[in-house]
Amino acid sequence: MDWGADRATLLKLYRTPVRSKLDYGSVVYGSAKKHVVTALDPIHHKGLRIALGAFRTSTIKSLYAEAGESSLEHRRIKLAFNNVLKLKSLPRNPWHNVEFETLLSDFSADTKSEPNLVTNTFEHIKNAKINLNTIDNLQLHVQCPPPWEEHRINVDISLTEQKKENTIEMGIPIISQSLHFI
Repeated sequence: MDWGADRATLLKLYRTPVRSKLDYGSVVYGSAKKHVVTALDPIHHKGLRIALGAFRTSTIKSLYAEAGESSLEHRRIKLAFNNVLKLKSLPRNPWHNVEFETLLSDFSADTKSEPNLVTNTFEHIKNAKINLNTIDNLQLHVQCPPPWEEHRINVDISLTEQKKENTIEMGIPIISQSLHFI
């Protein structure tokens, strides 16, 4: 006999409150040491096991394949990658004109420090052979005028001008006039 929610619902329930919290601070905590960051992996795996109804002995790769999920490490890289691309695509952002290659060389110059999220992200960008200077051409275009100013809204406020004894029981005014705002 089956009982409880189906797999798709359980995966949505896991992704929404749990995984979203794991993703939320990944740009910040992603630069922590590897053993600190990997401490979150068991939470991810447990959530997938519960949602899929998998055994405790199920392999991690099979969980990822069955759920259509990736590891938290790959999610952190993807989120950091998206963050860099977004920063480069917004001309009003202070990071827009930063030369990321120079920034990367400054981070890499400190050989005593371990690789962090910034250096890892740029290594992945370099491996993907993406030229960040071409991102400038992908600026977001805002529609002018904004949609809320584009349409005239007709509002009938004539009821406020009527006395109660001049209106029908349903509240419909005897005299109606439309006013245009904006």
